[in-house]
Amino acid sequence: MRMWMIDPRKLCDQHLLGEHGELHKFIPSFHKKYRVTRRIEPVVQIELSSYQKRHDELAEEMISRGMNHQSPLPELPDFSYLPDEHYSAKVDIEKSIMDLKERCPKCRRKLE
Repeated sequence: MRMWMIDPRKLCDQHLLGEHGELHKFIPSFHKKYRVTRRIEPVVQIELSSYQKRHDELAEEMISRGMNHQSPLPELPDFSYLPDEHYSAKVDIEKSIMDLKERCPKCRRKLE
């Protein structure tokens, strides 16, 4: 799972839909008390404190692009089982931008 945390308007359709889908896909894992250590170290790739807000931003951008969004995020799990430093970890947006520019020509064009 990866939350890019980049302005959703700057993501290509594939990465916009991919991040949105992953937010939905991982809810059951968190209800099972999934650990996020590998998503926090060595690089923060998930920002649990922004989960709902990020979903809403992605959904809003999907709608603005004429995509069909009919999947509200289910009730978020209780993340209190995680260490506070994992719950409050913040994605380095500049690293995300650099990574996406290397991976995806469509995102690169939107990010420049």
